[in-house]
Amino acid sequence: MNKTVYEPQEDSLLLLAAVKKYARGTVLDMGCGSGIQGITALMNRNVTAITFADINPSAITHAKTAATAAAATAAIRTPLSFVHSDLFATIPREALFDTIIFNPPYLPDDEYDAEKHITTGGKEGYETILRFLQEAKDHLARDGIILLLFSSLSRKSVIDKALRELSYEKNLVGKTHVFMENLYVYLLKRLQDPDVIFKGHRGIVEKKQILHHGKPLVVAVKRPRGTSYQGKKEAAFLQLLNTHHIGPQFIAYDAVSNTLTMAFIEGDRIVDYLEKSSTTKKDIMTFLREILGQIATLDALHINKQELTNPYKHIIVTKSRDPVFIDFERCHYTPLPKNITQFIQFLASKRMNTILKKKMIDVDTQTLHDIARKYKRHPTQNVAADIMQCMR
Repeated sequence: MNKTVYEPQEDSLLLLAAVKKYARGTVLDMGCGSGIQGITALMNRNVTAITFADINPSAITHAKTAATAAAATAAIRTPLSFVHSDLFATIPREALFDTIIFNPPYLPDDEYDAEKHITTGGKEGYETILRFLQEAKDHLARDGIILLLFSSLSRKSVIDKALRELSYEKNLVGKTHVFMENLYVYLLKRLQDPDVIFKGHRGIVEKKQILHHGKPLVVAVKRPRGTSYQGKKEAAFLQLLNTHHIGPQFIAYDAVSNTLTMAFIEGDRIVDYLEKSSTTKKDIMTFLREILGQIATLDALHINKQELTNPYKHIIVTKSRDPVFIDFERCHYTPLPKNITQFIQFLASKRMNTILKKKMIDVDTQTLHDIARKYKRHPTQNVAADIMQCMR
């Protein structure tokens, strides 16, 4: 094995036992090293897909070879993917996992350690773990689990404190003593707050029921998480866009608490809706016409929505199949909005091509790109119709 790749040792075997028992659904083997944890998960019938990620390109090469061979030998067709990434840096923002496995570098810095590049977790040993715990929450499915191994040398008290502050529920599922250290495996879950439905960098969204004009109404209340949330700005955009039948119904804005209240939108995120077995080709074509009409309106108003190259968290499809834009915090006025061109990039993406092909829809990506280039130079009113012509 390449000397820059961590070879399985006692810590690997302790974590491996937990992976055998608990791994399920979509799995991320973070810091995969040799790939031993992901390969172990591969043998579990409850696992549906596995992503191997590591900051070390040599580890990715080794894990790919080993995992592909293991899958072939066992005649397993579980989808495998391999990502070169510093923790979650290049993991797609919308990617959610049912199981995240992490055997991190956890030793304190030691100038005499010849393998410190694969064993050292920072000056105190816990820095990489703390960064992982912060980032992992955004990629953990609602009922997902994390299997985390660490050492007493990386200060268990510091890690336990971080878990409390980050609202993780922990359960010790493995422990052993090796030489001068104790090794632990935690099974972590997010503490579920029934009211909180989203936590972003600047705001937190809670689901509430209020009386509105004397009638009960389920609403989403967005409040600041720090000082950077511009609630007044988002409220103004939402009120304007409501007049064009875009976005959830605006209810109120409280300037004192910088809190925005709007109608709660129940439904599926855009990609989840498109992938549902019950969603037909006709449903998708109707959906695309409606959403393209709303996007064209945004462009006509010279409002840039942002995030439409990857709108997973920004378009909800209701039970009546109506697409609704949410989250207008990053909206801004511009003479040359990019909503249409960004959404074309999304439609022309490899992922969307795969999804739409399963629904018997062929996408003419070359023509889509041509439309985007022409529209960027000369915006036209019939661009939505032109785009639909590329979807057959």
